[in-house]
Amino acid sequence: MRYGLSAILGLSGLALAFAAPAAAQSKLTIVTFSGATNLPVWIALDKGFFKKEGLDVQHEVTRGSQQVMEGIMSGKYQLGSAALDNTIAYTEGQGDVKIDNFDVVAILGVHSGMNRIVARPEIKDFKDLKGKTVAVDAANSGYGLVMYKILAMNGLQKGKDYDVLAVGSGRERVAALKAGKAHAAAVSPPEDTHIKKEGYNVLADATELIGAYQGSAYIVRRTWAKEHEKEVLAFIRAMVAASDFVFTNKAEALEVMKSRIKGISDEEAETIYAALTSGKGGLNKGAKVNDPGVKMLLDLRNEFSGSDKKLTDTKKYVDTTYYDKAMKK
Repeated sequence: MRYGLSAILGLSGLALAFAAPAAAQSKLTIVTFSGATNLPVWIALDKGFFKKEGLDVQHEVTRGSQQVMEGIMSGKYQLGSAALDNTIAYTEGQGDVKIDNFDVVAILGVHSGMNRIVARPEIKDFKDLKGKTVAVDAANSGYGLVMYKILAMNGLQKGKDYDVLAVGSGRERVAALKAGKAHAAAVSPPEDTHIKKEGYNVLADATELIGAYQGSAYIVRRTWAKEHEKEVLAFIRAMVAASDFVFTNKAEALEVMKSRIKGISDEEAETIYAALTSGKGGLNKGAKVNDPGVKMLLDLRNEFSGSDKKLTDTKKYVDTTYYDKAMKK
């Protein structure tokens, strides 16, 4: 059988197309705390949203905010998820340690408050915490400030009526409660659901008392983001798609949650899903940063950080230009 030149060239091109390797994916590592607020990250991994954007993402879990900030600054992690107040604190030199040339900034929102104040079984009311110890992630940043505000609203003053124990992640706070080292802590799903079943008391929902605030945020180094804009925009598109998926595909989102959080019942999964998708807090729709919530954080820091410097400029800690570019039609 004889073929014309054009046919031969066409077949050769087709063979080369099949032989060509797939485009290499950009390898990134994201570090987060444990917990159900990772649902969008899990979905982006399990449902292929990262892969679709040309990203090969590894997910690591941390035990404290200091490790997140130091890891991002050192290049161990390219992206992270942590309480936005941690970023604010380190930017202002008010973190647990000083980090030179700190330039971490938030590019996406994770949630607008997911914490409940949980106490040991013998603590029935806020007044029972007088003279006791509360567990926080970091003493001068993160959800510790939310705890201080709620205790102040209930007549308890930091440094006078209770002691503070900085232990790290939600799991570590729960461990401190169970060991009797602390009597109350701010805890998020699924830890709050599990510990309530063990007889611990939920004293308050943080967002019901102080309103929605920008809890955790997805963060990155400014210098790294500037040099890797393609990857940052791809990450944003993937996370927005995953966040939308949580709200529009409940059944599949629950399946991912139950595969990632071992041992939770269908009822517990439903409770956690409701907390993530309804109420004053919960996941940020579209993964957008809650600007009024950032202002709330600045108000909390101005009240409880111990610094005379008043913080007012939200853009110092949040950069939405990447989001705007990624989502531009």
